Amino acid sequence: MTENLKTVLDFYAEAGIDEVIGDTPINRFELPAATTTQRRSPLQRSSTSQATQKASGKQTSNATLSDVTALVNKCSSIDELHKALNDFNGCSLKKLATNTVFALGNPEADLMVIDRPPSSEGDRSGMPFAGPSGNLLTKMLASIGIKEDGFYASSLIPWRPPGGRAPTLEEQMICMPFIKRHIELAKPKILLLCGEAAAPLLEKKSGINRLRGQWAQMTFGTKSIPAIPIFHPSFLMDHPASKKLAWSDLLELKAALNQ
Repeated sequence: MTENLKTVLDFYAEAGIDEVIGDTPINRFELPAATTTQRRSPLQRSSTSQATQKASGKQTSNATLSDVTALVNKCSSIDELHKALNDFNGCSLKKLATNTVFALGNPEADLMVIDRPPSSEGDRSGMPFAGPSGNLLTKMLASIGIKEDGFYASSLIPWRPPGGRAPTLEEQMICMPFIKRHIELAKPKILLLCGEAAAPLLEKKSGINRLRGQWAQMTFGTKSIPAIPIFHPSFLMDHPASKKLAWSDLLELKAALNQ
């Protein structure tokens, strides 16, 4: 018996068991309820935290779509829309952005070009198509006879998402009335939708590879405007082989502008 006990103790020691909790086992199902630790799930803790934030007034949320729509509909000019956007604090993206990206170029031009969400250069400068992509866009349009004062450009989203991530559906929803009203007020003859700007405006789930070169008729207010998606200049810089497809789309654009 003593040898058996020594064998068991040696086994415990080798297994790292070096402490005895008690001499007798404890049936924890029979413990009083008061000694049981109450635990909340992460979801419950999150809900409690959110409720606390709401009560303290520290939580901020995006504006509603109806609020933004009502705001932009009050703007009767591009300058008024620009001011409304600068004063707007209903989108969380604005808090982390360096600048609000609004527009560049000639607002009276027949062609309006829509950029994807701002790049880091756009965030710093406050301009769409900032940096090398803007230089390439200018050369692309010049190749079909459109000078720098022959187009007007704006951005799908006025603020750069943190780290350059894709904007969420909620962020797109809040920002969309601004760009739609912008297009309505500018009254271009034709829209050129670059890269990731195409699908949200066209309300499509397809990527630019499927959308590019396909004309679509879009309605802004009472005006119907033809739009053609094209590869973004930044994409073309990384994928030069796609420039032949972009050239085909540019020729389509030129023909439409000359009609």
